[in-house]
Amino acid sequence: MASVHRQAFAALVNQCGWAKGAELGVDKGILFGMLLQRCPQLHLIGVDTFPDRDRSRRVFELATEYADRTTVLEMTTHLASRVTDDRSLDFVFIDADHSYEAVRQDIKDWKNKVKPGGWLGGHDYTRKFPGVIEAVDRAFSTRVQLWPGTIWGVWV
Repeated sequence: MASVHRQAFAALVNQCGWAKGAELGVDKGILFGMLLQRCPQLHLIGVDTFPDRDRSRRVFELATEYADRTTVLEMTTHLASRVTDDRSLDFVFIDADHSYEAVRQDIKDWKNKVKPGGWLGGHDYTRKFPGVIEAVDRAFSTRVQLWPGTIWGVWV
């Protein structure tokens, strides 16, 4: 069964009618695949360094299956932000390196990639990942909203 955060986020994508987004930290492609399957209007960019190709095999299968709606960037999130146009995305979902510095940098690099009225957020806003909480709270303070499954987000 799909985890709560994946179901909640796929529902949010459909509810908002988002057409273009990015997932930072694709890993095995579980959320990536769910979004492509449940959100037929969505073009999705997946960013990861894919250090374990075997673990990430499904991502590349999905990129082939949904070739008209996917872009996979095999690079760091920082480098990927440099090849992504400002204000081109409806959302960015941050779920890569969970350290304070990495999340802080992802927020800095990707917040301008989201269109006005879009959404910037991510996963693992929980005590298990204090770096996520600290980076998000320092960047957005009281603007942070929480969704099921430890999802955090702000409207930009």
